[in-house]
Amino acid sequence: MFKKILIVIFAILAGIIYWYYNNNVGNSFENGMVYFNNKNYSKAIQVFKKDSDNANSQYQLGMMYYNGIGVAKDIAQASLWYHKAAARNIADAQNMLGIMYKNAEGVTQDLERAEQWFLNASNRGHIVAQANLGELYLEGKNFPKAEKWNRQAASLGNSKAQYNLGLMYETGQGVTQNFAVALSWYKKSAAQNNAQAQTSLGKLYYYGKGVELDINQAFQWYKKAAINEDAKGQFYLGTMYYQGEAVEQDFEQAVAWFKKAANQNYLPAQNALGSMYLSGTGVEQEFKQAIKWYTKAANQNYAKAQFNLGMMYENGQGVETDIVKATEWYRNAAQANLTEAQFKLGLMYYDGLGLPQDFYEATIWFKKAAEQGHKKAQNNLGLMYYEGDGVAQDFIKATEWYQKSAEQGNVDAQVNLAVMYKKGQGVTKDLAKAKEWLLKAVEQGDEYAQDELDKLQE
Repeated sequence: MFKKILIVIFAILAGIIYWYYNNNVGNSFENGMVYFNNKNYSKAIQVFKKDSDNANSQYQLGMMYYNGIGVAKDIAQASLWYHKAAARNIADAQNMLGIMYKNAEGVTQDLERAEQWFLNASNRGHIVAQANLGELYLEGKNFPKAEKWNRQAASLGNSKAQYNLGLMYETGQGVTQNFAVALSWYKKSAAQNNAQAQTSLGKLYYYGKGVELDINQAFQWYKKAAINEDAKGQFYLGTMYYQGEAVEQDFEQAVAWFKKAANQNYLPAQNALGSMYLSGTGVEQEFKQAIKWYTKAANQNYAKAQFNLGMMYENGQGVETDIVKATEWYRNAAQANLTEAQFKLGLMYYDGLGLPQDFYEATIWFKKAAEQGHKKAQNNLGLMYYEGDGVAQDFIKATEWYQKSAEQGNVDAQVNLAVMYKKGQGVTKDLAKAKEWLLKAVEQGDEYAQDELDKLQE
């Protein structure tokens, strides 16, 4: 009888011990990590929730909700748990909150809070947070602080900080511009497979900045970056295939890389892809595809795509001809300071095409483009001053603009300038100068210039 009682007591004790283990020891953070590392995520979640007074468990819950590991992705829940852990000085959680406040993930965007959380983690020695803080200051143009934190993290081997520090030296933001130093930091970052640094390194080799020009090295770095999914690297690689630089010209490869970058919403690649479809280069000519890609970039205010889309509406390629829409796209691009679009809009006003004829407006847009060196706009502006259309007639100004355009090789301006010297309008009459400019125009095959030259010689 006594033995039976002992057996019952031992059974009860064993049950108590089993219950205690499963409800206490078995629910510790360490036990949860065992489940997590063994990829038993659902059990890990249970354990972390039961141990949710533990700051480390709070961080793990935030991380699992943020990434959707073992539970449906829930950014709001992630934010809740990260806040709990961050309040108890878990640096990883503080860094994540910095990211979330910066990017408006699960919280309203608040750059001041992002800064504070990054700073809290950085002061606890969190290298990634230091790099994130340096990047935040760089984007906010607080260059002294950007340099401090990027250098701190870069010196400890963080590839993002190394890239950003290289960028500062390349652009001269907060430090004295130094391409060689930029190259050095880019190399450190690129060696750690940072795709942005690989692209930037390729650019320095391509243009010979801080290093001897080497398009073969540029190609290799662009290729590494492109394989690592950097959209800019993919675009540059496609451009080298298109131009046949450091590699045999291959339009199909160019299209393939442009597509990869375009699908990552890289606007220059979307515009380039539109042009490939428009011309049928490397792909079958397809105007609707050209419209599609131009529109994607144009709707995001990429001026070159806006101009190209305007051309397609004007010419009725892939869409019904619509001069009004063409003019709207030209205006958008012109207001974004694209010289070709400014010149085109000037022509539309001059000819009254798609909008009322207005010489004054034409002059405004010709002048904007002319001041940026657009040689046709310079000639047209000279003509407006010569005729007194939209501006007071002024032969001196007409001559000045003809001269600028003529010096850039514009044949119409060369002839117009010759006429000014022949007649002595805006300049002292000088038949030798007139002959000189007519000869330049004749060398370009201009028949009118040849006639004028013959008359002059007679």
